[in-house]
Amino acid sequence: MLTWINSPPSGGDRYLFVDRDGVINVDDDAYIKTVDDYGFYAEALEALAWLKARRVGVIVISNQSGLNRGIIAWDDFWAIHESMVRGIREAGGDLLAAYYCPHRPDEGCSCRKPAPGMILAACNTYPITPETTYMIGDRTSDLLAAENAGCRGVLLDRSADGTELAPFEGADGSFDRFPGLLEAVHSIFSD
Repeated sequence: MLTWINSPPSGGDRYLFVDRDGVINVDDDAYIKTVDDYGFYAEALEALAWLKARRVGVIVISNQSGLNRGIIAWDDFWAIHESMVRGIREAGGDLLAAYYCPHRPDEGCSCRKPAPGMILAACNTYPITPETTYMIGDRTSDLLAAENAGCRGVLLDRSADGTELAPFEGADGSFDRFPGLLEAVHSIFSD
């Protein structure tokens, strides 16, 4: 498991887990391999700024098997991460942390979603109660990781944008659906 930790903001006691590809940025079936492949959803940047203003600690939970598959170079991966953090900050948002699983599905690790390892590691690092925390993702593995960690799963269904929605197998179906991150966080954190 790869971990990037930021200094926590003072006074914040609310947290949110989010997937990266398909939630913060446009996903690509051929993998996000370089900074040039990475493109933010504009409404996601707005959502992250909105969350920062409300002192919600946002933690990225992301499978990145392209690393161990040899598809993504390690230097390029960290350049993508640094560019993402910089872009989020320039738009007025921030991230509290990022947890990445570099393993292939056949490696049998405990961190690759749908396993809850990354979420539980974040809960051990920060004072997070899984039962009161949401995980927003765009795939079955995100929703199952939320279930397996005891979190509430939220699905981003970007099919209106022309993105094909992956089939959902095994998730219990008790999750909310939203077309984008901004709508999801407005619903979850409406004050």
